[in-house]
Amino acid sequence: MKMKSSSCENNLIVPANFYSEESEKTKLNWFCYEYALELQTFFNQKLKRKLLKKNINKNGIADFCIYHSKFMKGPILDRLSGKNNDLEITYHPIEKFFPFIGDKLVDEILTIVGKAWDSQTEVCVQCPTRCISEKTKVAPMFDDPYYKV
Repeated sequence: MKMKSSSCENNLIVPANFYSEESEKTKLNWFCYEYALELQTFFNQKLKRKLLKKNINKNGIADFCIYHSKFMKGPILDRLSGKNNDLEITYHPIEKFFPFIGDKLVDEILTIVGKAWDSQTEVCVQCPTRCISEKTKVAPMFDDPYYKV
C-alpha cells in the first residue's frame, strides 16, 4: 500500500470515490484508489498548463484519474479470469473522457497512464495487502480514520 500524501484533506481523490456501499470496500477498489492517486502525480505542470488551455483544471484531472482507475477494473478482471492474457492500456478511455483535446494531448496522457500503471503495479509486487489477488476481500483501509476527509 503506497500513499503519496499524509492525509486526504486536500486531495480531490478520496477513498469515498471508490465505493457507494459497504460491500464495495474491497481490495480491488482500494487498488483503484491508489492507482488514481498515482496517476494524478504523473500530471506535471507542463501538461497541466496545456490542459488548462482546454479548460481542464485540477478538478477535471482528478475526475479523469478516478474515471480511468475505475475503467481499469474491467481489464484487470479479464486478465485474472483468463479472458485476456495481456492487459492493454489504450487511448479509448482518454478520448471518451476528453473528447476535444486532440491527438497530441491524448498521446501525452496515454504515456503518463502507462508510466503510472507501471509504477503502481511495481509496488504491488512487494505489497503485503495483495489488492489484486485478494480482490474481493474487505479492505479495512477504507474505514481507517487516517484516510477520512
